[in-house]
Amino acid sequence: MSISTRRGDGGETDLLYGGRVSKHHPRTEAYGALHEGLAALGLARALLPPGPLRDETLRIQKELFLIGAELATDLAHIHRLKERIGEDHVHRLDKDLAEAEEKSPVTDWVIPGEGAASAAFHLASTVVRRAERLAVKLRDDGLLENLHLLAYLNRLADLLFMFGKLSEEPLTD
Repeated sequence: MSISTRRGDGGETDLLYGGRVSKHHPRTEAYGALHEGLAALGLARALLPPGPLRDETLRIQKELFLIGAELATDLAHIHRLKERIGEDHVHRLDKDLAEAEEKSPVTDWVIPGEGAASAAFHLASTVVRRAERLAVKLRDDGLLENLHLLAYLNRLADLLFMFGKLSEEPLTD
C-alpha cells in the first residue's frame, strides 16, 4: 500500500469515517496545526535524556492523536470515536502545570534558545496555541462540541511553555 493515494491532488482530503473537505477547510487547518505541534514535541522528546519529562512528552503526543482524530471527524460520526479528550485529561494537565510551576516559577519573560529541547518545546507551545485558535473557530462555526478539547489545548500550550523552561534547568524528581 502506498502512502500516496492521489485522492488529494484536486485539493480535497478525506475525513475520518467519511466525507471530504477542502484542504483549507477549518478542520484540516486545525488538525494540520496540531500535527505540526506533535512533530515539534517529537523533536523535543528526541533531544531529551531519558526521564520523566521525556515520558510526559510521549504521553502528550499520544493524547494529541486523540484530539487529531476528533478534529478530523465530522460531528455526524463523532460517536464512532472510541476515546476522546475529557475532563480527566484537563485535570491531569492542571496538576502537571502546578508541579512545573512549583519547580520553576515564571518570574520573567523567556527568550527561547537556551537549548535545543527547550526551543522545541517553545515552538510546540506556539503551534499548539495556533491549533487552539483554529479549534475555537471550529466551535464558533458549530463544527466542534467538545469543550474539554479546547480547555486541554489551552492548558497544554501553557504546560509546554513550562516544559521549555524546565528543560533548561536540571530536573529533580
